[in-house]
Amino acid sequence: MPIVSCAALALVLANPASSGSYTLTEDCPATLAGGMPAPALAVRAQFAGPLVVEAGSHRVHGLAVVNGGNLVWRGGEILSPGGVPDRNARGAPYYGVLLRRANNVTLEGVKLHSARKAVVVEESSGFTLKDSLITGVIEDGVIVANSQTIRFVGNKVADLHWIRTLCLRPGGDSEGESRRQCTADGGQWLDGFHSDVLQLRDNVVDVLASGNQIVTTGQGLTQMDAAGDRPLADVRLEDNVIASGRHGLTLTACNGCVIRGNRLTTSVPGWRSVIRPGAALACNNDVPDGGPGRDKCP
Repeated sequence: MPIVSCAALALVLANPASSGSYTLTEDCPATLAGGMPAPALAVRAQFAGPLVVEAGSHRVHGLAVVNGGNLVWRGGEILSPGGVPDRNARGAPYYGVLLRRANNVTLEGVKLHSARKAVVVEESSGFTLKDSLITGVIEDGVIVANSQTIRFVGNKVADLHWIRTLCLRPGGDSEGESRRQCTADGGQWLDGFHSDVLQLRDNVVDVLASGNQIVTTGQGLTQMDAAGDRPLADVRLEDNVIASGRHGLTLTACNGCVIRGNRLTTSVPGWRSVIRPGAALACNNDVPDGGPGRDKCP
């Protein structure tokens, strides 16, 4: 198994003829593009067979796969090129992993942290995140749009840092207020981090989210529709243990979808963690806060 530096690995990842397994020997800092932080490593090649990267304990400041694929990434830490985000961090410089028109990409045993969005998947097929940890300063874990064959299995989400809303007033700032409360007396309201773990939207097909352990102040596994989005299909949310601040599991317009065998509790005293199944079948779930999903599966 060849041992490679960041520079050598970048050359490997740029060559469609590359194959086999490679062991990374060092941390990989962000690059610059137009004066902005850019991913340390970019893949724009479609490898003939699975190319495997063993990252060990090393940190990589951003991984992007655009029009490429057949990549397996094991171990290490991935954070955004822009580093630890604050409430003003926006866009791709604060994505840990970006997949766009990519296929057959697996991340296994990875620690994802310090990114506004840990993983963003767009117009891609065959993405797997397994046996990994999402933690620290993260707003959203994985966001998937217009993609198919998604596997989110055996992951742990814990110790997310909650950046609360902020209301700016001449007499002093206040955290945790709603927009309505803040603006009622002339305050300037700034949004915080929502800390949703898995967001699906716009024609995502064939999803399995199973065996995950999730603690978040936001939502657990959720469909986040925007205007004009197409329905989801064949989404299975099964056997997850979720402590959430808002809705633990949400699906809306979803064809042939099922929410089964999940355990929900609340992570914020006074709030309820519930299932909003929409058009999906919800059954055999443990939901102490009540609502749908507790009936036996047919």
